[in-house]
Amino acid sequence: MGLDQIVLAPLTAEDWPAAARVYEAGIAAGNATFEPEAPPWDEWTRRRADYPAVVARDSAGEVLGWAALTPVSPRAVYRGVGAVSIYVAPEHTRRGVGRALLEALAAASEQAGFWTLEAGIFPENAASVALHASCGFRLVGVRERIGQMPDGRWRDVLLYERRSTTVGREQL
Repeated sequence: MGLDQIVLAPLTAEDWPAAARVYEAGIAAGNATFEPEAPPWDEWTRRRADYPAVVARDSAGEVLGWAALTPVSPRAVYRGVGAVSIYVAPEHTRRGVGRALLEALAAASEQAGFWTLEAGIFPENAASVALHASCGFRLVGVRERIGQMPDGRWRDVLLYERRSTTVGREQL
């Protein structure tokens, strides 16, 4: 599948059943999130406070993946900082879907006034580490044993950051 066959659009409630299945596949794989299951749409959107969210579909309308931002803090000083979530259906990995989503989310974030994107990635998720690094994110730290999986295992999280080159330039 080429990038010309990927259709990107804002993620909507109509997309959520298929997007939630992609999310569940990421959860089942064990190296994507601490979450035990995909939440219902109303809970998912409430957490994201109308922050940018993008869905990727193929030309037939099948959901290939999604990417979204979540607030890192309710404090006003962090209004331009978002935490990235990105999920690609297992059968569509390594086809450019992740890159298309992450680039579209970064563009949407800048249009919405975000100056910093954060991504917390399990060290074992080599594909996500490589994707974020190739899209301008840099490793800024390791959060050791920061969270516990539903099965009780403690996990480290690599903290990646991408600073906008256009939004918030006056702070640099």
